[in-house]
Amino acid sequence: MLRCSGMVSNSYSDVSVGMQADVETAFGLRFNCYAFCNLLVRLMQPKPAFGIEDTHRILDQFQANIRGSSEGLGWSSAFASIQRERPYDGKLHALSDSLMVLHRGGPVSITYTVDGKSVVRHIPKGGVFFLPAGHECDVALHASLDSTHIYLRSDLFADEENGARNLVGGLAPILGERDAVLEPLATAIGDTIVEGLPASSLFVDPIAKAIANRFIAINYHKSAYDSGKQRYQLTIRQMERVRDFVEANLDSDIRLEMMARVCGRSTEYFVRIFKATAGVSPYQYVLNLRIERAKALLGRDGSSIAEVALQCGFSHQEHLTRMFRRFTGVTPGRYRLST
Repeated sequence: MLRCSGMVSNSYSDVSVGMQADVETAFGLRFNCYAFCNLLVRLMQPKPAFGIEDTHRILDQFQANIRGSSEGLGWSSAFASIQRERPYDGKLHALSDSLMVLHRGGPVSITYTVDGKSVVRHIPKGGVFFLPAGHECDVALHASLDSTHIYLRSDLFADEENGARNLVGGLAPILGERDAVLEPLATAIGDTIVEGLPASSLFVDPIAKAIANRFIAINYHKSAYDSGKQRYQLTIRQMERVRDFVEANLDSDIRLEMMARVCGRSTEYFVRIFKATAGVSPYQYVLNLRIERAKALLGRDGSSIAEVALQCGFSHQEHLTRMFRRFTGVTPGRYRLST
């Protein structure tokens, strides 16, 4: 059975509270250099990778057949896995992060107990289970199930336009409902795991944020954003800095927070105003530049197609070939012959 209770965890707000205290100390009437430096160190530290140790590990406990996971890929905003689950009866303890489960098969029967009341749900393929941070659950899965598990960092639910207030505390568990937006988003993350792309964090971060925003939109008492607010764009100089940074690092894993830092913006704010400025998402923008770099290298002699792939930030030759054909309509080999 699945028992969900509102054991609200404040761990996701402790960091922001601590930072606020440092800011007030550092910039108050009595300037404290130590507090200010402590704040800067914390802000400049890269986000730790989201590993399996941060999850419930219930799949290991009940010996699910795990096809792949994001372990070792360096993702910081989410952790995901694809598996075939066996029937089990287990407990999901309260965490400071949230869990989404997409049913890739079905229908399947699951017994939930919410606030002491047992509920049996027959969940179809595409159904979504959502366990917000701070909630504790027991689950009884009555048949085998193909699923995708996605853990979401609680800072994804921050409303940065309104003082970075975290909205995850206003969300409730979702027990198997289908959603036309969440299903393709979760599927995209699952596909990324199956492909095993090492430079995938730039692609995954905005999807994880979109999933969080969708849960807020359908499961919170008000919209995540005020649509009446003025839209802003990056300056010409900021766009030049972004392009210079991307071109200098095309052979590596370019993260959203790195691009945002170049502009002096928060990651969430950067994602929103970048598309308003460039007309494409940061992921699409970087991919365009990778393809342009590949065209230039393929026009020269000396480098194999596999070497070109690595120099442009693709994980292997097949990855380059797939993306190159999508953008140009021809393979890298045929493009090289034509030049």
